[in-house]
Amino acid sequence: MRLLALLLSLPTLFAILPVQETETREVRSLNGLWSFVRDTYNGPDIGLTQKWFAQDLSRFENSTVMPVPSSYNDLGDASLRDHVGWVWYQRKEIISTRHSDQRIYLRIDSANYYSIVYVNSVEVGRHVGGHIPFEFDVTKQIHFGSENRFTVALNNTISWQTVPNADFNYVVQKDNISGVPVDRYPPGYFNMKGNFDFFHYAGIMRPVRLLFRPNLFINDFMVNAQANGSLTYSFALTGNGNYYSFSVEVADARGDTVYSHDKLTGSTLIDKAQLWWPRGLGAPYLYTITARVYGIDGATIDEFRTTFGFRSVTFDADKVYWNGKPFYCQGFGMHEEADIRGRAFDTVMMTKDLNLLEWTGANCYRTSHYPYAEERIYEGDRRGISVILETPAVGLKSFSSANAQLHADMAEEMMLRDRNHPSIFMWSMSNEPQTYRPESTKYFQTVIDRARSLNVQGIPITAVYGPSQSYNDYTADLLDVICVNRYYGWYIDIGRLEQIEHSLYNDFTTWKERFEKPLLITEYGAESIPGMHRDPSFVFTEDYQIDLFNRTWNALEQLKKEDKITGEMVWVFADFMTQMDTTRVVGNHKGVFTRQRDPKKAAFAIRDRYMKRFEQ
Repeated sequence: MRLLALLLSLPTLFAILPVQETETREVRSLNGLWSFVRDTYNGPDIGLTQKWFAQDLSRFENSTVMPVPSSYNDLGDASLRDHVGWVWYQRKEIISTRHSDQRIYLRIDSANYYSIVYVNSVEVGRHVGGHIPFEFDVTKQIHFGSENRFTVALNNTISWQTVPNADFNYVVQKDNISGVPVDRYPPGYFNMKGNFDFFHYAGIMRPVRLLFRPNLFINDFMVNAQANGSLTYSFALTGNGNYYSFSVEVADARGDTVYSHDKLTGSTLIDKAQLWWPRGLGAPYLYTITARVYGIDGATIDEFRTTFGFRSVTFDADKVYWNGKPFYCQGFGMHEEADIRGRAFDTVMMTKDLNLLEWTGANCYRTSHYPYAEERIYEGDRRGISVILETPAVGLKSFSSANAQLHADMAEEMMLRDRNHPSIFMWSMSNEPQTYRPESTKYFQTVIDRARSLNVQGIPITAVYGPSQSYNDYTADLLDVICVNRYYGWYIDIGRLEQIEHSLYNDFTTWKERFEKPLLITEYGAESIPGMHRDPSFVFTEDYQIDLFNRTWNALEQLKKEDKITGEMVWVFADFMTQMDTTRVVGNHKGVFTRQRDPKKAAFAIRDRYMKRFEQ
């Protein structure tokens, strides 16, 4: 398979704006049923060789349809669920001649993992990574007044040369006793297993849209609004055409203008600025900034607006501060997935999840283990839910320089997309990397240097540790805040609940003593099968999950009292699907909610804990 060579040929990509319709911009959804053809399993790129992008996929004998957005894995048989390799999507669309004087972009919000995009048989771009939007200018390829064919070739293969990593091996099975190879697998059999404990969903998983823009338009912006009322902003233009003037306006929540200027870049101080606060500390006050470009006749050429908030996130050796007030994060690790849909974006599931999160009294969550949909981040802005945004670099154990550059590119895409959201209070560079390896230092230095170069708002940079210990880690000193996952009573000393308080307290104390940085526990928990009970409690029962929580909370209360932690997140918000494994009974069941979002006993225990602190 030529995937590695294709990855190395990727062009540089830049930040893109959120999708919106204004008097100068139009949006057409391409969501719906697309023609869908599956290439051979781990095959030799038959579709690329035979130029399927130049053919009508709906006429193929093995053609079917696939909803967009969706993960294709749970919509067919086992061969589709477990497919590795290329799949092809295609849709036809008539574009009116009235758009012939506009710039047209094709935008895909998420396609996992590697995409090649064609319009009318012409390649328009490529993208690597499954969780950040990408778009291509397709104006020259469009046939106005007639039918156009949009084709996406998508490959879900991951390996040691991708982020995240995966073991991708052709299997030679050896006898456990003699070590002699045995003929257990057919020729060419291979195994791909991601270095992570969740299902590797694939497909076009978020919306696809055509964007109609003026020939000269606003293509980038940055807002840096701090708690002292200082505001710095910049908007950038691209395209062709002449303009006469600009305007920038800032309006408060009532719509009253509090600032205006005639430049696309500027800085000012807003008197008595209302601050954006996370849940439990205050209200999430949002302002709106609007930029316009005018022609010589005074007509608006382009217009873009977005919300933002004044806030500062700072830290010292012990705590994280929001607008100068100590902030104790209490929340969840999550997954953006559900039955049948897989990891497809769904406004219904998003709303249900965030409503349940508020019901528990949580004030934060982590986008474990990849960036979530942008719509969800905007909802965090509106609701006052603070977010640790995480790159897809989960379970890293390959620390090559090429991977470091790919990882840094993904971090850059993530930060450029979400840097203007007031709900973001940390950038997480990775989850559970094997940073006990000495070569991880140079690798993470590359990634973190890139992140710091983009971090104009000064948001703390973190990573989440799992296999590493305080005494053997090579990277934590590079960070602002340290996050640690620990499973005492489950992966460590399972069944020994009486050990949890002592072990967890000592573990975090050693991290604190060595690095003298703020600490969060970002994962702890136990699996519980819904409806399973035992007295006395036993592993996999709902009772054991609660007993483990109570023991863990005793340690956390002592650590908080001594200023050794500044936040806690339980793993996990809801049950989720995983790869097949002898330790997984149709997925991971550490959720306090089931995969269908029904509460377990633990949900009510979490609510009691979080609401007491939330109401203080």
